[in-house]
Amino acid sequence: KNNLMRIFYFLATAVMMVCLILTYSRGCYIGIIIAAGVFLVLLDRRFILLGVVALLLMPFVLPDTIVNRFMSIGNMEDSSTSYRFYIYMGTIHMLNDYWLSGVGPGQSAFNKVYPYYGYNGICAPHAHNTFLQVMCDTGITGIILLLAVIYQFYKLLFRSYIDTKDKATKLFTIGFMSSLSGFLVQSLFDYTFYN
Repeated sequence: KNNLMRIFYFLATAVMMVCLILTYSRGCYIGIIIAAGVFLVLLDRRFILLGVVALLLMPFVLPDTIVNRFMSIGNMEDSSTSYRFYIYMGTIHMLNDYWLSGVGPGQSAFNKVYPYYGYNGICAPHAHNTFLQVMCDTGITGIILLLAVIYQFYKLLFRSYIDTKDKATKLFTIGFMSSLSGFLVQSLFDYTFYN
């Protein structure tokens, strides 16, 4: 409600967005787009049309370097794409043997076992996918528990979103849902708990 604080939060958000853009991380780009989309759609469904228009205009508005990063998704000539693809393949190969218990928690356990399963001699500190990494660390039980926690979190937030009449509570609930959605999407492309 304080205009000075609004300016402060706007500037803080702008600095964070510039930093995000300068990472050139496609996973982060997709995550923030999903988070913003979920936020706006839950805030007001009329934003769906605006979102479609914004997505169609993005290639014409964004700098070529960012558009080219998006266009390289799935291109195996791109070193980042091929690096992740081979890490995913090696991790899945490893999980064929360790799906029940995992290899144990932490980077050192992963680094002791992964080299025996890696492709193309690629050395990786982690699986570059949070869900694969959790399964590597803890096996099938760990990934089931993680998915159950995520499901319960969304279930409680949707219930709060539907039942609450207080605008501030509804706004915070939308914020929680959208930020977790963006985080989980980005987690498909990197091990987000690594750093």
